[in-house]
Amino acid sequence: MSTLFHRFLDNGYLLALIAAALFSIKAIFIKLAYQYQVDVDTFILLRMLMALPFYLLIVAQLKRGYEWRPVSTRNGLLAATLGICAYYVASFLDLQGLRYISANFERLIIYLYPTLVLCLGWVFLGRRISLRQLICILCAYAGILLIFWQDQHFDTGVAAPDWIALRPASWGALLTFGSALAFSIYVAFSENLIKALGSRQFTALAMIAASAAICLHFLLKGDWERLLQPWPVYGYALTVAFVCTVIPSLMMSAAIQSVGAATTGAIGTTGPIVTLLTAAWVLGEPFGIMHLVGMGIIIGSLLLLKKAPAKQSDSAPVSPAPPAKT
Repeated sequence: MSTLFHRFLDNGYLLALIAAALFSIKAIFIKLAYQYQVDVDTFILLRMLMALPFYLLIVAQLKRGYEWRPVSTRNGLLAATLGICAYYVASFLDLQGLRYISANFERLIIYLYPTLVLCLGWVFLGRRISLRQLICILCAYAGILLIFWQDQHFDTGVAAPDWIALRPASWGALLTFGSALAFSIYVAFSENLIKALGSRQFTALAMIAASAAICLHFLLKGDWERLLQPWPVYGYALTVAFVCTVIPSLMMSAAIQSVGAATTGAIGTTGPIVTLLTAAWVLGEPFGIMHLVGMGIIIGSLLLLKKAPAKQSDSAPVSPAPPAKT
């Protein structure tokens, strides 16, 4: 049994596949929690408070086993910044976007992040984008526009803010794209840090920093009565925290360390398929031929993007990690 478990932990491909599936069903549980009128600030705080003890336990285990690696001031600040970017900013925008759009559309927008990673590498790191990569990027966005056109009349019952001159679906898509952008920043700059600190230590530091930022956000608002929610909300928050955040975040970081960023990213493109099927089955969301066509275009483009020939020095790293998610 112990040998099988260690083989499982060493199988980066399987870890990446399971992590992608668990990340992808997160939106389903969030949508179910929204049926109880819980607000985004409260749900994300509950999620992080329930996940935090697991990461503190990881830190304790690493120190007890003398596996804790020295953290320089620079690496500590970078891990905290990336954690806040991915698990606070990206998660907050993602949960806000889910109030206005379908779960499958949200997941497909999130999975555009490899294209954004390439663009960030081009702008900030001087990396080149080949013609083939550019074509793949354009095709991926064409697939998103197809599903966006298909979902224009999908209504979650939540109106866009009065100060926004956009339809709810457009506003939700914009928020989710902002989440994908924040997530891509995490991806673009995390790989070397994961190698320096180890996947578990890096993930724990990132999540602890994000949890602190979320608690500060809620503290400044000062409305603690919102923490009193129906019991199903606590159940969904715990599921999102442990099943859809803690477990896959550790699996994904380990997969990146085991098989590399590009391979992990390619396997991660299976996530939207899981979301589309689960959202149609559990939530009764739209599931038509145009959704399949759009999803096929996006996933195909991302897979070709990862296979696009480019020198290692010329291509930005493409690796998934939990948004949360997002």
